[in-house]
Amino acid sequence: MDLLLIRHGQSEANAKRLLISTDKDGLTELGRRQSIDLAATLERFAFQPSRIYCSPWTRARQTAELLFGESSPMTFDARLAETHPGIYGSWLEEDFNQAFPDFNRNIRNRYEQGESHLDMAERVQAWVDSTVTPETGNSGLLAVVAHGGPISVMLQYLLGVPIETHYPSFTVPNASFTQLKWRADLNRYCLERAGHV
Repeated sequence: MDLLLIRHGQSEANAKRLLISTDKDGLTELGRRQSIDLAATLERFAFQPSRIYCSPWTRARQTAELLFGESSPMTFDARLAETHPGIYGSWLEEDFNQAFPDFNRNIRNRYEQGESHLDMAERVQAWVDSTVTPETGNSGLLAVVAHGGPISVMLQYLLGVPIETHYPSFTVPNASFTQLKWRADLNRYCLERAGHV
């Protein structure tokens, strides 16, 4: 089964340049327009997901509903959520980086009352192992609507880029898609197409 990884449209936190924000952070008007434009792009490429999985965080859910319709059956899975920033959810990213300049040098560093990027990576990898890997031999397209961090983890994990030493190796813009094609002859996923609005 092929994969279509989609990052949510611009959120209020993105517009304000917050660190990560929270699960309540919704789309801006620009983010809504981006999602609608992305829906047209996906239609142009004739992407028709067999299954849709989504982070339960508001910005991802709103994006998925604009892309596929509120009535489309989708599975929400907390393992697809962004790294929980704990008490720093409302901090500006620039302020956090100035206060903790070494934080991002070690993926194991944990946000106070939150989690580390490694915690997030391990739960995303567990999701891939339980949900994606068993489907590789089947036909169809599995769509995932999530966040930049989890998408980087999925790409690194499936393309063989070490997480602990190279996270994040992929940064994807808002309202972007990345298509991975399962190659049975190679027994692995390969990057097929990527784009954004």
